[in-house]
Parts: sequence; C-alpha cells; structure tokens
Amino acid sequence: MTIVFKPLSAPRDLASCVSLQADTCDGSPFLAVPALVAVARGNGLILGAVDDEDTMHGAIVDIASADGGHISWLTAFYAVSENERNKGVGTKLRYHERDFGIERGVPLTRWAIDPLRGLEAHIAFNKLGAVAVSYERDLYGEMHDRRNSGLATDRLIVEWWLTSPRVKAVVDREVLPYHFHLGLDKMEVATRTAVTENGFRRLVKFDDSVCDGIITSAVILVEIPAKLDSMRAGDIDLARDWRLRTRDIFERMFESGYIITGLVHEGGRSFQLFERASKATILERDV
Repeated sequence: MTIVFKPLSAPRDLASCVSLQADTCDGSPFLAVPALVAVARGNGLILGAVDDEDTMHGAIVDIASADGGHISWLTAFYAVSENERNKGVGTKLRYHERDFGIERGVPLTRWAIDPLRGLEAHIAFNKLGAVAVSYERDLYGEMHDRRNSGLATDRLIVEWWLTSPRVKAVVDREVLPYHFHLGLDKMEVATRTAVTENGFRRLVKFDDSVCDGIITSAVILVEIPAKLDSMRAGDIDLARDWRLRTRDIFERMFESGYIITGLVHEGGRSFQLFERASKATILERDV
C-alpha cells in the first residue's frame, strides 16, 4: 500500500476527512464539509494521507490566522487512523504541511498538545523542532471522548517556526535537537515522584527554587506520567492529581522565563524539558 500526502478540496475527499474525524473522535466529527470548504477557501490547509484506494489514513486541518502581523496556521484537527498509528504517518503529515506552508509564505504553524502526553511532546519537540511557549487551562472545556474524559483539557501551545535554523536542522538535516547533545548530568530534575501501590508514579514534590533563580541550571526536567491513558483507566484520581499539580508547575515555569524544547524518556519515565532562554535564542540554534 502506498500513501500519498495531498491537499484536499473536492467534496468527496472532504467527506472522507469528516469520516476520519468520526473514527478518531468517538463518532463526533466537529468540522463538517461546509466548514472544511470555508477553511480551504480562507487560505487554510486541509492535508490528507490517502492510499491508492482513496482510503484516508490521516489528515491535518489548519485554519488561517493572523499572528504578529503575518499569516499563520492554527491546527484545528490532526489525526491518524488507528491502523496506521506509530508508522510515521503523523510525522510525515507535518513534514508535508511544512512544505506547503513554505510554498505559500506561511512562517508559523501553531497547535495545542496535552502536557501529560509524552508522545505528542516527542513528535512536536524532538522530531519537528517546535517549542511550547505557554499553557492554557481547560482549553476545550469538558470533553467525554476516550482520550479526555475525566480530565480538564489543559494544553501546551506549540509554535513551529517553519524556516527557523532550529527547524531546518532538525527536519532538513536530521540533526538531533540541542538537548540530545547534553548529558543528563547537565539537567536538573525539579520534581520528585514515588511509586504507588498500583505501580503508577505519584508526584510528591516540586523544587520551587528553579522558579526563584536559586537553581541556575539552564535545563530543567519536569516529570509527567509515562502512560497517561493507563493511569486514567486504573486510577483516575491520580491522573487528576497530576493534572492539577503540574498545571501550577508549568505555569510557574513559563512565568519564570522557561520554554519547553524537548521530551526526555529515560528508564521508563518521561520528562518535559524546559530551557531558560529566549525564544529567539532557541530558534536560532542550528543543532
């Protein structure tokens, strides 16, 4: 089976995009064909991953928006069909999105990710070279699908500057991001966790001194659950505790001048990686 990546505009293709939404959002598509037509005609992008039998295996829907005086894209929908997940389709969709963005003179794509989902962070920061610049509480309100039910929909706001030296290095030259070239001894872990009776980890403590400037390390690690969905299924109260406690940590880190630039997974544990540096400094790195 060959999968091609192409912009979508024909009603038949847009209907397939609606079906993909239904399949990946528990039967609740939120962008019908008329809305998708409006997105496409309003300088947005609808990009599909389609096989040679016209079956859609993934899609991105980007809405055109204004940001700092220039046009940017804001991702409203991004998903891969269940049978094609973990095969690189999602990352390739982003790569092709970038190609079309550069071709159309769009410098920036933004989207939102769950701060407690390591895979989303790994793709955004480690594989695409994006950064997270802010935190939004309960961005979508209460949701009842299988990925969000029971938890507040807090999100990190991700920025992907398509032609920045950082992104060119990571995507075009396949250079690992900056933090891969540092040893773990150069990173300060600001959280302490302990294993619970059911095998999950509980957040026990956060070192406030990283926000007060007492710890001067430029790279700080904040632990997140390694498998959020398993925790939600096995101990929803613990998952809610992680959400509420990390909400305060993430907001304080951003307020203290940190930006998220990576995801570290070590010894079965996952950590969001914060750097204390300006966004301009980080984006100008070519490693």
